[in-house]
Amino acid sequence: MLRGIQGTYLYVCDEALRAYFAQYIPVYSTISLQRNGAKLVSLKGNYVPLYEPQVAAGEFSEQQIVTDSVELISVPEEIKISKDHFACKVVGESMNKVIPNGSICLFRKYNGGSRNGEIVLASHTKIQDVDFGPQFTIKQYFSEKTINDDTWHHSSIILRPLSHDPRYESIILEYDELSEFKIYGIFERIL
Repeated sequence: MLRGIQGTYLYVCDEALRAYFAQYIPVYSTISLQRNGAKLVSLKGNYVPLYEPQVAAGEFSEQQIVTDSVELISVPEEIKISKDHFACKVVGESMNKVIPNGSICLFRKYNGGSRNGEIVLASHTKIQDVDFGPQFTIKQYFSEKTINDDTWHHSSIILRPLSHDPRYESIILEYDELSEFKIYGIFERIL
């Protein structure tokens, strides 16, 4: 493991052993990007792309829209990141109990699984968020389910603000509106 010329990669299958080695081996990541036609730049360390919420959603859409200039921000080394992590600047007061206005927040791309009670970056054509504008919002997710025999479906989704300002109201999407609803990211922490 000391003979690597460009570096050494160590992959450990056993989860407990991987955690043990992680205590002693520093994790380095390299990110390459092209900015405005300039040649590739390589950065070492913990970096994630910083997007506007609309751009983050575009990056993760089926079309895979890629912006021509991506701003990267450094993340403290103790935070383990993956290719699914990204950051967004959260503006407004609708989530100020948890996320102060203007905070840069770390999100993980949503790849499925339970999201009840999680804070999410979501979109829907019906959403008109005073802080984010049309179609996008960052709110706490809750769903109501209808169960029939061995099957179930969402009967509604509630996107709840966490604000000290009582003027912010929940966004409620009924069953017939859910086909256009999409979650792009799960909030992890403020950076």
